[in-house]
Amino acid sequence: MKLYFSDQALPNTVTKSIFLAGPSPRSADVYDWRHDALKYLEQIGFDGEVLIPIPFKKFYGESDDPSWTYIGQITWEENARELADKILFWVARDIAGHMPGFTTNVEYGLDLKGGKIVYGRPNEADKIRYLDDLYQKLKKIPFADLNAMLDDTVASLGEGALRTEGEVHVPLLIWNTEQFQSWYGNLKQAGNKLIHAKLLQHLSIPNFGVFSYVLAVNVWIEQEKRFKSNEVIYSRKDISSVIAYYPSNEGNYVAFIKEFRSPVNNSEGLVYELPSGSSAKNIAPEVNAQHELFEETGLFVKDIERFNYVTTKQLVATLSTHQAHTYKIKLEKEEFDFLVNQQDTNAKMGNAKENEATYVCMIKDKDLAKYPIDYANIGMIFTALYT
Repeated sequence: MKLYFSDQALPNTVTKSIFLAGPSPRSADVYDWRHDALKYLEQIGFDGEVLIPIPFKKFYGESDDPSWTYIGQITWEENARELADKILFWVARDIAGHMPGFTTNVEYGLDLKGGKIVYGRPNEADKIRYLDDLYQKLKKIPFADLNAMLDDTVASLGEGALRTEGEVHVPLLIWNTEQFQSWYGNLKQAGNKLIHAKLLQHLSIPNFGVFSYVLAVNVWIEQEKRFKSNEVIYSRKDISSVIAYYPSNEGNYVAFIKEFRSPVNNSEGLVYELPSGSSAKNIAPEVNAQHELFEETGLFVKDIERFNYVTTKQLVATLSTHQAHTYKIKLEKEEFDFLVNQQDTNAKMGNAKENEATYVCMIKDKDLAKYPIDYANIGMIFTALYT
């Protein structure tokens, strides 16, 4: 276990880091709960990094370091909370006993929805009802025992992951996702280097984990010998897309689904796209393609061998890192007729549990420009059918 205090440099190598947030003593004669936390972490064999927002000498009861400054303290805390994999808020608030924790309230609010906090407090702590309520709205139960809270925190970190230099700013919940590793692996393969990152937002789904995130990044571009620091990356799980087509004398009919999606920006208020999506399960992309075709159109194609792989490419490379694994399948006459009937009856499909409603639309390839189909979908069709 490695300890880092607020008057020391933050680590440039981490595996699994915990920031001990919460009220700090206002006077030397008040005991700091963090001593108990460190003793227990050592007892259970925690071998990661612990970030302690107290100067070294003050923590161990010695005289204050004259070089300490308030601005330096808050700057260290901001950087340390950003770097930490887990922020452990133990709010042992005792207003009369010189442990008011006013700053703790602010930091708790700032970090609450960042996906990194673990929260607990003694049952006798002062003024914690609102903090409890906010944590419970995240479908989490506040801890009343510090050791139990530490056990849960350490277990959630698992083996951690070795990160150095700019990588230390990528928290484990992002680092461990397939979408981050895909992007980062390609970034390094191109010879570039991650200098800094800051998690701005993420979306996690119960029993699934991180679905998407927004990360502000600073990248060194080796080929150009310059930094790129004015962009963010949006990332979500990769998708599988299906070009289900039926050749006719009039050209190829292609199965689309139309649905309302919040980012839609056309006068119809509907997105026209190929059957596509991602899965919360760890399944092969071709199996996911089979599932998406069935879920969004109602057509189930049992023979997975009929899904022919086309390519894997980004959809919007200037914004999002995610990629589409593209497959094509030549429809048989009865399958085509089934999809036409789905269109004519305006059959409602999609995953209702995920608030999804999709409708089949069969479009001839020569008519694609007549519909508000985005260029990514047109590009997938062109690649699959004409190259």
